[in-house]
Amino acid sequence: MVAPNYLIPHFTDHEGRVSRFIEQFSKKPNLDALTKSYLKQVQDLEDAMFEVLLKRELESAIGVQLTILGKIVQQPRTTADDNRFRTAIRARIAINLSHATAFDLIKVAGLILQEFGETFEIRDEPPAQVRVTVIDPLASADADLMFTLLEETDAAGVRLVLQWNSTLATAADKLLFSDTVTGNTFGAGGLGSTTGAVTTPGKLDSVIGG
Repeated sequence: MVAPNYLIPHFTDHEGRVSRFIEQFSKKPNLDALTKSYLKQVQDLEDAMFEVLLKRELESAIGVQLTILGKIVQQPRTTADDNRFRTAIRARIAINLSHATAFDLIKVAGLILQEFGETFEIRDEPPAQVRVTVIDPLASADADLMFTLLEETDAAGVRLVLQWNSTLATAADKLLFSDTVTGNTFGAGGLGSTTGAVTTPGKLDSVIGG
C-alpha cells in the first residue's frame, strides 16, 4: 500500500539509523544493541500505525474495510467490485455535502461517470426536469446505482431522467420486435436485429429512467 500524499512519511528502517550516531558514539557494539532494541519497538509501532491509517483510507481500503467506510457515509455496498464501490462512496460523500444545486449534480455525475472514461451531458428541461445523457456507456455500467445517486443529488420536486445514448449501434444492430427468421417485421415472435434472425439479439440503444 502507498501512503496518501498528505500523510507523514513511513520509515521502514529505524534500526538502520544507528549508523547515524555522531563519531563519539559510533561503532560501539553495546550501545548499538541497546539502541536497536528500542528502535525495533518503534518500527513495530510505526508499521502498525500505518497499517491502520491505510486500511481506513478511501483510496487504499479494500474488502470489509471499504464496506465499513461505506457504512460511515451511508452508502450500502451494491457491488463486489471494490473500485466501483469506491467510486460510489466518493459520490455519496459529495451528495452528503451538496445543496442540490446544478453544480452539485454535475460534480456527482462526474465522480460516477468520468471515473470510467464515460462522457455525459446535463440539460435543464423546464419547468421541472433535468436530463442526464450518458454517451456510449460501458456495458458494465450500473445504471440503477447511477440513477439512485443522481436522483438523491437533484433538488426536491425536480424530475430526473437518466438516458443512455449510443452512437455506436448501427440501424442493423438496433433492437426490434420480430416474428420472422430475417427480422424487420413487428410481431410477437421475439426480439431480433433488423438484419439478423430472431435468435440474434439486437443491441439496446437507449434506456431512460425517471
